[in-house]
Amino acid sequence: MTDSKTPPVDNPIKSSNEDVLGRALVAHDFARSIRQIDASQGIVIGVLGAWGHGKSSFVNLMREQFAEEPELPVIEFNPWMFSGTQQLTDVFFREIAAELRLKDTTKFGAIAEGLDKYGDVLSPLAVIPWFGGWFDRAFNATKTAAAWWNNRKKGSRTFRDIVTSALEQLTHPIVVVIDDIDRLTTAEIRDMFRLVRLTASFPNVVYVLAFDRLRVEQALTEDGVPGRSYLEKIVQLSFDVPAIPREILRSQVFERLSAVLEDVEDFRFNQSAWADVYFEIVEPLMKSLRDATRLALSARPTIRALGGEVETVDLLALEAIRVFRPELFQQLHACRTTLTETHAPFARTETGRGKADMERLLDVAGEDADLIRHLVRRVFPAALFYTENTSYGSDFLDTWKREHRVAHIAYLDLYFSRTAPDELDAFRHAERAYALFADADGLGAYLDSLQPEKLEDVISALGMFKDEYPAEAVVPASVALLNRISKIPERRGRGVFDSIRPDSLVARVVLRLLQRLDDDAARERAVREILPRVASFSSQEMLIRDARSGLVSEEAATELESNLIARVLREHSPVPQDEWALLHVYHLVAEHEGDAYVPPSFSDPVEIRALIQSARSVARSQSIDSRTVREEERLVWDSLLRVVGGEEALNSAIVLLRQSDGDVPLVQLAEKYAGGWRPKEV
Repeated sequence: MTDSKTPPVDNPIKSSNEDVLGRALVAHDFARSIRQIDASQGIVIGVLGAWGHGKSSFVNLMREQFAEEPELPVIEFNPWMFSGTQQLTDVFFREIAAELRLKDTTKFGAIAEGLDKYGDVLSPLAVIPWFGGWFDRAFNATKTAAAWWNNRKKGSRTFRDIVTSALEQLTHPIVVVIDDIDRLTTAEIRDMFRLVRLTASFPNVVYVLAFDRLRVEQALTEDGVPGRSYLEKIVQLSFDVPAIPREILRSQVFERLSAVLEDVEDFRFNQSAWADVYFEIVEPLMKSLRDATRLALSARPTIRALGGEVETVDLLALEAIRVFRPELFQQLHACRTTLTETHAPFARTETGRGKADMERLLDVAGEDADLIRHLVRRVFPAALFYTENTSYGSDFLDTWKREHRVAHIAYLDLYFSRTAPDELDAFRHAERAYALFADADGLGAYLDSLQPEKLEDVISALGMFKDEYPAEAVVPASVALLNRISKIPERRGRGVFDSIRPDSLVARVVLRLLQRLDDDAARERAVREILPRVASFSSQEMLIRDARSGLVSEEAATELESNLIARVLREHSPVPQDEWALLHVYHLVAEHEGDAYVPPSFSDPVEIRALIQSARSVARSQSIDSRTVREEERLVWDSLLRVVGGEEALNSAIVLLRQSDGDVPLVQLAEKYAGGWRPKEV
């Protein structure tokens, strides 16, 4: 038996040891029945079946019985190895003669010699060179034109009689197996059967022909004569290889696919979805064991490449269509947007493009239109809008993305192109980060390992797991995220409506985490546990502010805010380099203290930089008739003056910053304001 871990190969079986369909006994019985037939006048046997139904395997099982005593010599001729009428005629007898010599030169030498000469005189295209033609290259180099001409003059009957006489001396018949007839062209199929008919009456020769009856009958039909009638005159006995029972075919599909999956690490497989996809999409496309092998062989590289990234059940559905209905697969690629585009609930207006795509898809599917409907239902639910008038809104996109379904356009494009878009790259990192949510140090280390420009997309993608955040991750994940707001670079050059601040991204995730807790008391305990582990004043203030919006009681929020204000009045930030909203924190303190507010002394350039940087904003404007986004940097100057303690203190702070940082844009902007410049109000 084949090792289950070995990738399946589309080759016929060679022996009963490989027989998984239970056909060996039937094949042996059929071979025994052939032994009992009188072959003194020759006989032609047909082993019939559609492509991939196991004809070659069945013949190989018959050969096992022919090998038993008394052994019947089996000669194999594969017409598919030769092309064209001339080659078939010229090599047919010569190949059989060569096989006989290999079997036993002493026993079959006379027959082989006679067949060689018989084939020579029957060659339809060989002509004498000096008559202006060309000598057939299929002839052996040792044959001279004179010898060929002498044999030609004797006629075919002379050599036929020689062959017949030698065959009559045999104790047991010779079996000549001719397989793959249905792979030939129509003209070659006709020539092959003419050759068999020409020699069918040779004594003690049993032809075993394996072919697809429908294909051969079509090829033999000509001039109003049905191919079936022609075939019945040549083939005296036939055996139809039975179709594989669905249960056995199914088990072989599963076995072959299991072999493919065994060497794929961490592949995704939705067991509950597999049954519906298999019975409604995969199985209807497969007719034979060869189909099962083709699917496994074809799907193997795809699953090896993408099984860890894309739901394997979806991959198998698409691979089955790609292998067995390639024209339909091309159409799926063409309308991938229609297949994945969501619609608002209760929407009833079909887009012209989407409707046309679906109609074209069903038209190409033809008799497999139900297959497409099943594919839509199981793999591309968004397209149910066109087949069942069912709407899936955009909120389902996050679900399909979390499940790595091709129902999400990013994963479908990954399948078609094998190149992950940036969106999926960020989601991969988000999945890994999410797996560390209950480990503050591990999550922090992983986020720190990413390139800063990826952080925004990764943290944004974490929102897709919002309905699955575990309670035990609330504190550690919040701590890790809040401590990394300053590491998220602000993106520049966006449009007016395409700008999300880094703190807003983190706030969304942290709020969702806290909302996973059941009551105010649990959320308050979590906030009190998070705050001491958050290093910056900026992130502490943001957490308290967000908690005030219904997550904790007003009394608790006021107490936490008062504690923070007291700390800010008492000491400078321990991590000024990580302060991303320091001006806002000090403004809060100044407003709380009122006239009693005493500005601290700002002498650390790092703290000054954080303070002025947090006062900076970018005013963006864009004309309706232009794609150009105009930007102008500004400072909240009055708030800076209030926090620092007036013009003189602020100017001194700017001087310290210049001494530390040099002539950088932030210093230039601060000095511009200090010199009296103010932006024009629009």
